[in-house]
Amino acid sequence: MIMRLIVVIVLFASFSLAGCLLEKAEEDLSMEPGAVTEEAGMPATEGAAQGKSVSVEPAVSQTTVVEKPSVQDIQQALKNAGLYEGKIDGILGPMTREAIKSFQSQNGLKSDGKVGSMTWQKLKEYLVK
Repeated sequence: MIMRLIVVIVLFASFSLAGCLLEKAEEDLSMEPGAVTEEAGMPATEGAAQGKSVSVEPAVSQTTVVEKPSVQDIQQALKNAGLYEGKIDGILGPMTREAIKSFQSQNGLKSDGKVGSMTWQKLKEYLVK
């Protein structure tokens, strides 16, 4: 008899806990960005009013495409800027690095000899000149 009572209590507690978890999940769903309900005076998101789960996708944002210039493009732009005297050979050697550092120094950039996005943004203007 005591065992049955314990089983009933455990089952009751399990169902109560499950109900609380379900309520919490529904509450969390209603707080998700983009998940609106009729109760808030706003139109319900498709499926939300029927208690179905709703997936929320982030808004489309502008993605920045990072250009990766070739060494030849870097050398040509540096040559056009009057900072590189060597051949356009595609080799990132000491002459090219020194020219990059000079360009960076003249343009208020960190003079590290690497062509990152900020350096390339300014340097690519010389590519077509």
